[in-house]
Amino acid sequence: MITLAFLALLQTTPARGLVVVAPASFQPGLQAFLDARGKEMPVEFAAIEDLVRADPADGGDLRDPPERIKRALYSRWKSGSLGYALLVGDADTFPVRFMVLDRTTPAANNYAFYASDLYYADLAKTDGTFDDWNGMREGFHARYFGEVRGESNKHDPINFDSVSYAPEIAVGRWPVHSPEEAALVATKTLAHVAREKPRVLIVHADGWIDARANARAMLESLGSRGFEVEGQIYGDEASAPSPARTLASLQTRTDLALHLGHGSDQGWHLCLGNTERLALASAPPAVFLSIGCSTAHFVNEPPYQAYLDEAGIPHRGTNAGEQFTSPPPPPHWLQPGAFDSTGFGAELVRSPTGGALVYIGCDTGAQPCALSLLDAFQAALRTDAAPRVGDAWRLAQAQYVEREKLFALTPTDDWYPPSIFFQGMKFVFLGDPTLPL
Repeated sequence: MITLAFLALLQTTPARGLVVVAPASFQPGLQAFLDARGKEMPVEFAAIEDLVRADPADGGDLRDPPERIKRALYSRWKSGSLGYALLVGDADTFPVRFMVLDRTTPAANNYAFYASDLYYADLAKTDGTFDDWNGMREGFHARYFGEVRGESNKHDPINFDSVSYAPEIAVGRWPVHSPEEAALVATKTLAHVAREKPRVLIVHADGWIDARANARAMLESLGSRGFEVEGQIYGDEASAPSPARTLASLQTRTDLALHLGHGSDQGWHLCLGNTERLALASAPPAVFLSIGCSTAHFVNEPPYQAYLDEAGIPHRGTNAGEQFTSPPPPPHWLQPGAFDSTGFGAELVRSPTGGALVYIGCDTGAQPCALSLLDAFQAALRTDAAPRVGDAWRLAQAQYVEREKLFALTPTDDWYPPSIFFQGMKFVFLGDPTLPL
């Protein structure tokens, strides 16, 4: 159980060092980044190949590469040396942990898998022991991690695997495919200079829930802390968002863009699409956070979309007519080729110029409860507890536990309680968590 005292501890934990985890071949292209960040904090480069190598001393308990990487992060955090982790690689390169929802879809035997980098940030239970996100190990559950129930199964706890949820470290991912892409993103990130008076754009388009009061409250909150603010909010005729207006604001100078509204893997509905994304390559790069659906999609969603299972067997997925009469085999930790799809946020981060320095968003469907994540994130920015973007996001995820009372949720006849629970598990931080704003 997360307590208020534990949340307070997370909010006051001082920043520690950074570990950059990547394939060994990426290190030369990342060296300038490692050297630059090394002037600000302790920095370590850790090769994926070294972390996932089986150790006979483990007694066979380290079951797969994601767990081996997580245990390596845990040991560094436990020693007091780790505050940030940068995972370098898209889903075809850096191991992904997929969490599980008992989503009511008969063709999928009522199971769905979603990529969750919160797995790598939530290292420990509240007593300090390692959290493997696998509290239930009977039968097929031993290979299902971070299980959330309550949509199809009404008699089990929503937090079926007893995950502790609140992150101990700030984790970001560069969704790159090659050493060359990694080097370009590193160069773009290092060119960023934090401004004394950052400019914030809040965009809220029509068609979603009416959160205009929330958006205006955030503008006031940020303005009171020294940010220069602009709101594009539907219903305000002179400043309502549109692709042209939103793009123009981002092209002039926007350091942080916050989005409330519908989204997809193609962009922000009624605000930004792929045409605007391409135009942003020549604009100053910014930090983005969207609480719309799927704007941070970066890998296929098993078993609906085609995927490679943990035994290396390809599946065409239920969208293409596959039927599962038993619980689907879990996805492999790497999803190469056609299994590794992309999306709006990942493309912005990968852009060698312009685009995004950081993109925070949902990699699948999002719900209105994500307003709690957005509000906690903006409230943490430029405070003593959050000098860097990753700190603010870590605090937002930790506070989400209390704001939405996650551990008090129980199944109802509705699908929404489990969705509230795993909302924070579906959001990903694409970018460098040590970036100052």
